[in-house]
Amino acid sequence: MELFILRHGKAEPMYGNDADRALTERGRKQVAQVCKERAEELSSVRAIWASPFVRTQQTADIVAAHLGLPVVTEPLLIGDTDPQQLLDRLQEHQADSFPLLLVSHQPLVGSLLNDLCGSGNQHPMGTSSLACVSSEVWANGCAELQWLQHAG
Repeated sequence: MELFILRHGKAEPMYGNDADRALTERGRKQVAQVCKERAEELSSVRAIWASPFVRTQQTADIVAAHLGLPVVTEPLLIGDTDPQQLLDRLQEHQADSFPLLLVSHQPLVGSLLNDLCGSGNQHPMGTSSLACVSSEVWANGCAELQWLQHAG
């Protein structure tokens, strides 16, 4: 099964509530560009889960428009969630929703990717970075990194 992990696009500086920060125009363009560059791979996605934060919802909406899929808000996708909680949730989820795209924040996206691949801190996830991993079991050290696309 494949899992796609996308970090939200570049967001506005934090002036108040972090959850309310929106994407910048540059962030929107970077997300759209990553979608364009990986359109063939993303075409297999069956479901999109996104953090409830504004910038991740906006990022997911850009991808959803390309794929014609709805966005499901998943509260576990906030940045400070323990990656094991998310792995447990993935294990519970029906296999027919894979390939699945997760849209989230740091440090969760980086921890999740590196934990799944057993790669320490080897794979950085900057804004608009998109990774694809494959595994039969969603557990630490059990996935293989297929590719990692950084924003241009």
